[in-house]
Amino acid sequence: MKNLLLIFLFFVTFAAAKAQDKIVTIKQDTIECRIISVNAERISYEQKTPDKNIIGKSISTSDVLQYFRTGKRDSFGDITDHEKTKRDRPEHRWLFSLQGGLAHSLTDYSDFKNYMLNVGNSASETDDYIRKLENGYHINTSLHYLLTTFFGFGVDYNLFYSASKGDFLARGFGDMNLPLFSNLELDERLYIHFAGASVLFQQFPDKKKRIKISEIISPGIVLFRGESRGNEFQVYWGNNDSYSGQPPRYYDQANSVTKSTTFGAKGGLSVEYGITPQLSAGLAGNFMWAKLHKISVKSSEYDTNDQELEKPINISHIDYGFTVRYNF
Repeated sequence: MKNLLLIFLFFVTFAAAKAQDKIVTIKQDTIECRIISVNAERISYEQKTPDKNIIGKSISTSDVLQYFRTGKRDSFGDITDHEKTKRDRPEHRWLFSLQGGLAHSLTDYSDFKNYMLNVGNSASETDDYIRKLENGYHINTSLHYLLTTFFGFGVDYNLFYSASKGDFLARGFGDMNLPLFSNLELDERLYIHFAGASVLFQQFPDKKKRIKISEIISPGIVLFRGESRGNEFQVYWGNNDSYSGQPPRYYDQANSVTKSTTFGAKGGLSVEYGITPQLSAGLAGNFMWAKLHKISVKSSEYDTNDQELEKPINISHIDYGFTVRYNF
């Protein structure tokens, strides 16, 4: 009887030992333990020490090939072994993103080019001036709350900036209707701000979750500001309608500010590499769409508010550069 009891206890102990949870690492090491919790980033577990104490540990899911949990039953009542899969609940709910790089404007400057050519400027100088306005820089930042590891919502901000400066000829007419050419200095700066709510999607194509593909869709408000600085050729006639002799001529500051507010939409795509479970970096691109239907212009000579445009101005732009994302 005593021998039978010993054999029974042996098999009970052996079965209990076999019933432990297991974690198999990508290096083919097996960790026998009791799994406490599993999320997208880490698996927390407990192990007994030789002196019968229990210590808590955790391991990154990127280092895990698969894991097995005992005592978990499916809808049919069968005990199941769970291979590592994607988890819906992220360990860190907030995701901050910072992106920067180059940008290209899709604005049509053909009317401006034709005007500059008609007053006697060269095509190469005009194209160089327009090229600087079309190609600028961008910065993008966003903050999202992750409902799952692959979906979240938040806010998104984007800034496009470009500037151009050049010296040109402006053709006019002087005394006796003779052509008069004067120097025209132009210095323009463009600022396009975008802000709106956004939806984030994430995918992890590799098993180690080192590679991440992110997409962002965002509708919002676009604020346009164009600053123009230059010198304008002036003729001074005094307070009389007639002037004896040659009237004095001089250059005066001709500065103006153009503003507008409109609706826009932005989409973004990035491919990143996970440096740590919380930090990733990679390449990113955006497309921001917007058109101006009204503008307000203010200068020393005139001030117009919400002037309706005959033809909307396309201020869409494409961004490309680097991005960094941090979960916390």
